Amino acid sequence: MRAGSAILLCFAVASCAELQNAVSTKALTDTAPEPNTPLSVPTETMTGAKGPASATYPSDYGVTVKSDGSIVFPQHTMGRIKGSALLVGNETVLTVSPSGVVKGSALKSTYHFTDTGELVDDAGNGVRISPDGGVRAMGGAWRHQDVMTFTPDGPGRWDQHAWRTLEVVALVVIENMLPQALHDSDSSASDAGKSKGLYIPPPSEWFK
Repeated sequence: MRAGSAILLCFAVASCAELQNAVSTKALTDTAPEPNTPLSVPTETMTGAKGPASATYPSDYGVTVKSDGSIVFPQHTMGRIKGSALLVGNETVLTVSPSGVVKGSALKSTYHFTDTGELVDDAGNGVRISPDGGVRAMGGAWRHQDVMTFTPDGPGRWDQHAWRTLEVVALVVIENMLPQALHDSDSSASDAGKSKGLYIPPPSEWFK
């Protein structure tokens, strides 16, 4: 009887812990503090795909970040992380400063990391990655909804290592393929153009 009660108590405690984690998710700056630079690479391959937000996603929307620092963008466009920069070919297309400023030809705006882990522009639009790998839009048509989700290629949960790298890479894809998820000024135009189809530039045009 006592053994049964103990099992039920352990189950109840575990369930309460899971529920609390689901309700109060900590920022990655608390659970996995990482310096702004250099950019770390994940310990296992992470794949970013469509999130649960009710967006009209392009058919080839997604990205893969490998444990060797290489990146596979849509249309098999290859990039890589080197130090505090993102390279495509031999060209630097994005840099992160020690103070957390993110800019380059891969992005149309300049962004910065906040103390709580958001990657936003001066208007507060951008993204935030959560400990479960969801990438939340901080502005635009799907504000506070996950427009991308990263999952490990291997079994189990990701170790939250290199979350800044994943956040930067996700921002590049989202800004170029789903800009209405970031900027309010794009929302009305994107809604009006959904039936017509928005022009999504190929990755070969992202990094110019």
